[in-house]
Amino acid sequence: MKRIPSWYWSFGVINIALGIFSQLLPLYAYFLGAKAGEVGLLAAVGSATTIVASLFWGKVADKTSNHRPLVLLSFFGLALVYAVLAFLGDVRPLFALNAGATFFWTSAGTVSTLLVLATFSRTQWERELGLFNAVSGMGWTAGLVLGALWTTILARLVGEAWSLRSLALVAALMAMGAGTMALRFLPKFPSSIQGHGLQWLTAAVGTFVAELRRYGPLQLLGALNPVQLFRFFQGRTAFGPELVLCYYGEFLSFVAFALVFAPFPVFLRQNLGWPNELVFSLYVAHHLVSIFAYRWARRAIERFGHRPALALALFLRVGIFVGFAAVGAGVPKSLLPIFFGLAGLSWSFFQLSTMALVSRLSPPALRGQGLGIYNALSGLGNVVGASLGGFLADGFGFAAPFLSAAALLFITLPVLLVEGRPAD
Repeated sequence: MKRIPSWYWSFGVINIALGIFSQLLPLYAYFLGAKAGEVGLLAAVGSATTIVASLFWGKVADKTSNHRPLVLLSFFGLALVYAVLAFLGDVRPLFALNAGATFFWTSAGTVSTLLVLATFSRTQWERELGLFNAVSGMGWTAGLVLGALWTTILARLVGEAWSLRSLALVAALMAMGAGTMALRFLPKFPSSIQGHGLQWLTAAVGTFVAELRRYGPLQLLGALNPVQLFRFFQGRTAFGPELVLCYYGEFLSFVAFALVFAPFPVFLRQNLGWPNELVFSLYVAHHLVSIFAYRWARRAIERFGHRPALALALFLRVGIFVGFAAVGAGVPKSLLPIFFGLAGLSWSFFQLSTMALVSRLSPPALRGQGLGIYNALSGLGNVVGASLGGFLADGFGFAAPFLSAAALLFITLPVLLVEGRPAD
């Protein structure tokens, strides 16, 4: 059996914290009185932050070969944000907190793929990205399991409020542990920055401040330049029309995903009456399936190509989203875990295909920015989808965002089938 690189496990641990936070935030907002529209807006704020943060961190990643400080800044920054969550008693501060958490995580999320690509040969990329995603998925699933057990036991002892707040402190401890592991195990690529321990964290803060002053405002203004946007939409950039076409399909896909999954925890709590522990448990099933499906996704990519694997994932989700609407209309609730498990299967195909495709189609010197644009477009898609999803759910019922997402994915399928052969 292949030995898993030690530094993968630091990302496994941070994903425990991320898995906890992914459901803790909407459930805590719902506990504080938020409705589906506010929960959707909360997700949209985080996604909007992803747009700017991805462009910024992608630029920083291409300007330095030393990605280690960026990971450390991310992990320790998340530990601070999660600790603050435990002491908030109103919905409004959650918006700023989610923006901060997203900004910090985007730093590590952007360079994590670059670390894998830099460590292994091109022929091993799909295999290693699949293994890395599997380890991250195990961590995320462990976080969901921990959240389910924590809210089940403590809610009966200290009440729902403190069961959720104490869970935020657990997430903070996990993020702190991940940062400590990264200090020890993360690869040290050539860099002018030397040192160990807290010196790496100091370097991370210095890198952040310097690059923000140099590139942050200019990068954002450049991204909003109408001429540059028009050229990008035409594919007349260094990235080429093939990658831009891929971006189109991915953006539409993320809009559809957010239409469904942003208001979904409220759908489970409000319409189906599920308690917090069952909400966590459902997401556990989703991520367990995705972990084991990465090997199938890799084999499908090798046999059929990246775009057909993407199309298969979207076709499955069309049926899944229609199934969600059917459950809301009276179909037995026992089918929901099956649909959610299939959603996990489709996610492994989608994530591995898109990350590998973007990595291969991006020019080597611009690979960090290529991945940053991918993350930015996913954030933009989530902003649009989460905002519309909450509005549609509050105004027309949850079937409206579910069926709208299914229709959008069906329209997206031809975009991703234009080129069916694997990228070189």
